[in-house]
Amino acid sequence: MNRTLISVVSPIYGDKRNVKLLYDAICNTLNNKDFDYEIIMVNDCCPYGSGEEIEKIAETDKRVKFIDLSRNFGQHNAIKAGVDFSKGDFVVVMDCDLQDNPDDILAMYQKIQEGYDIVFGIRKERVDKLSKKLISKSFRFVERYLSEYVSKYDHGNFSIITKQVADEFKKINNVNFNYRTILYYLGFKTGYVDIIKNKRAEGKSTYNIIKGFKLAVRRIIANSNKPLLFGLPIIIILFFASAFFGIRIIIDLILKLSSHFDLMMFSIYFSALLIISYLTVISIYIGGIFSEVKQKPLYVVKRTMNIKE
Repeated sequence: MNRTLISVVSPIYGDKRNVKLLYDAICNTLNNKDFDYEIIMVNDCCPYGSGEEIEKIAETDKRVKFIDLSRNFGQHNAIKAGVDFSKGDFVVVMDCDLQDNPDDILAMYQKIQEGYDIVFGIRKERVDKLSKKLISKSFRFVERYLSEYVSKYDHGNFSIITKQVADEFKKINNVNFNYRTILYYLGFKTGYVDIIKNKRAEGKSTYNIIKGFKLAVRRIIANSNKPLLFGLPIIIILFFASAFFGIRIIIDLILKLSSHFDLMMFSIYFSALLIISYLTVISIYIGGIFSEVKQKPLYVVKRTMNIKE
């Protein structure tokens, strides 16, 4: 009888010292258990030497599957590559910086045995700076309002999914996609376990406000059309505002009072700002459509190690 196989997928981009630490931590957790495992490390064209470190480990341990992407495609595309190449009965996705504790894989594996198809690790407390916490909470508040497939919990990508979910996930080829939201979109039974997020083992995060904003926009336009509907209340407001100021101007002219030129100019400029802002939202969606219809691959694999086609 074949033993259960767990695939651990980790997109790699950052301090190369994390690679060996991650490998050792996963092995220490999963060795000598009643299942087999493979570690799929996806090098997202990391410029810090992570690819070379993965290659060294893969040469000595055939359980380590090395996927080397041709360029930097982004974290979620790298996750997609890892899941696509996974062979496990269960697939774990975790970050490479050891903020996700490999010991929690066992807790999530135990939880998924209760009949769940997806299990996420829920952070009890974030260890990030206050500014990052505030930005993250603000974005999640906006995302929950705009998107249909968002969790009420604050969690990252750390999760375990069944082979059935992984197979359905492999069918997704949207350019603007997010790992978590796609899992919620698929609609399988989802469970949660409490975890404690660790401090980063080595190096520092490569995410900044600009990258975070771009990721937020991608997640929203990929899962919601609500921003496109903002135009309707704006049009109604502008109509009544314009009618009000128009009547004011006519009355002022009849009574030979001041024409309220400044107020009129303010209303014109303000209206123009709202219109341009809404056109920008439409342009973002058109850009997303443009990216989708080109049907470019989500990632390009330059080479692999320990993977049979």
